[in-house]
Amino acid sequence: MKILDKILEFKKTPYVIAGVIFFCSLAVLSCFKSAETQLTTLNHAASLSRAMAKSSDDLTNYARFFVTTKNEQWRTEFNNVLKIRNGEMPDEKNITKSFKNRVKEVPFLQSELDRLLKAEELSNNLAKLEVQAFAWIDKGRPELNFEVQMHHYTEAQMLMFGDDYKKYKKEIVNTTDEFYTLVVNRLQSEYLFYMTAAWTMIIVINVSLILLVMVIKHKEGNTPRRVTVKKAVPKPRVKKPPQ
Repeated sequence: MKILDKILEFKKTPYVIAGVIFFCSLAVLSCFKSAETQLTTLNHAASLSRAMAKSSDDLTNYARFFVTTKNEQWRTEFNNVLKIRNGEMPDEKNITKSFKNRVKEVPFLQSELDRLLKAEELSNNLAKLEVQAFAWIDKGRPELNFEVQMHHYTEAQMLMFGDDYKKYKKEIVNTTDEFYTLVVNRLQSEYLFYMTAAWTMIIVINVSLILLVMVIKHKEGNTPRRVTVKKAVPKPRVKKPPQ
């Protein structure tokens, strides 16, 4: 209690408490701003993961459609996906920007960036396999011998539906998932840190406010009351009438 009394009686205590409240308030705002940044980065990670997965799936579907139907429309759609991803053609939002440039705009760690770019590299390598399947279709079309033609078409389908293709496709999916998991784990720990720091600062502010009230009450209790003495107003003398 003696220590508390000394704190309460210290003349600069209110100024110290006000300073603590001010700086803690700034720290709380900074923590909330940082937490907001983490959530924005997480949304970007989810968006880029979906974009990578979608473009890979589109390439697979269009390539398989072309190999199955021999319709040139699907080869055109396949090439358009690659052009959009390489920044050679605007996307559905009319934005012309390569996937690499989109990724580098977000403040990811290098390890996270490497995983996502690795997924794109794997998808580009798989696209080369898909183009080989197209070549088998092109080779089979002019063939007059039905058996030779069917051999070329079968080779194309084996490339697109074989076990190797499924293995490469799974590797792309896993690499994309690894990128998102890395980002989520990092941002969750950072978000938890900022929220913990913010609540700690809020507790300090509340305690400081209570202490400030105590200081004010203490000073009011120790201030001597002024006693106002009213001066007696002399009564006017009344002259007696002469007898």
